[in-house]
Amino acid sequence: MNATARAPILAETPVDHAKRFIPEQFTPLSYTQFYPRLSSDQRLRYNQLQSLYFNEQIIFFETAIGGKILEALLRSPLPPHLAQGLRQFLSEERRHTAMFRRLNERCAPQFYSAADFYFIQPPPQWMAVLGWATRRPRLFPMFLWLMLLQEERSLFYSKRFLIERESLDPHFVETHRVHMADEVGHVRWDQELIDALWHRVHPFLRKMNARLLAWMLAEFFSAPKRAQLRVIHQLALEFPALRGDEPEMRRQLLALSNDAAYQNSLYSREIVPRVFARFDECPEFRGLEFFGYQPHPCPRSRPHPSLHPEVME
Repeated sequence: MNATARAPILAETPVDHAKRFIPEQFTPLSYTQFYPRLSSDQRLRYNQLQSLYFNEQIIFFETAIGGKILEALLRSPLPPHLAQGLRQFLSEERRHTAMFRRLNERCAPQFYSAADFYFIQPPPQWMAVLGWATRRPRLFPMFLWLMLLQEERSLFYSKRFLIERESLDPHFVETHRVHMADEVGHVRWDQELIDALWHRVHPFLRKMNARLLAWMLAEFFSAPKRAQLRVIHQLALEFPALRGDEPEMRRQLLALSNDAAYQNSLYSREIVPRVFARFDECPEFRGLEFFGYQPHPCPRSRPHPSLHPEVME
């Protein structure tokens, strides 16, 4: 049955709250010593809350970062084929946002009937800085790497949803299947953007962007912080017996910043092989070790943007 036929059927069926929403390996609390102490009902609900937050992450990234970068690039001169591809890219990102928004609202209208975010609560000052930076992708080309990193990781995660589809709610499986189908093309466009733009940036600026990327990943995309702690808080609200254990759960979550198994579940050469191979080719990344990346010998050098002379500053 194709996606067009599946969608109306799923739209008419309720979400199965007796099933997990996300593979367990993508839930950070499962990497802690506290996790086995949870009852089966508590583990199931934690999984579902974590999945809602996971969807929030996708919505946030595609609206606050990816979409803004694409809009900014489309305002600048680009080769016709690249501009056409980015317009399709942007259209698909907006479709993904609507898809994950509908799924979250369907699962938890009490959280999402009036807003896209329940667990993610970025300070207005940070959003203002992020908005300013994403309007300037040539000054901050690190965002191109972040887009490739997140979208290649999404391919790996979506495949896992399909592998474990029998144990997961079918609405989540189908949503990630559709997402994966588009992400294949997005990864290709991300790589073309990097090939076209990265080496046109001054070497000093490339080095600074590499360091900014490493900081941004450590602060917002790796160790559990802020929003992940709100997931735990919500779990404790729904299971009052856990309220006394919330400080210990928080402590163990925060300690995952030094847990190799958890870090490797986020980024590794298995999960993002294209990104890590490209890091190996760029000297500005070779001095950095972060989120599971350690430089490997570079077998070849990638051509500089002479292949794309029509991309203008």
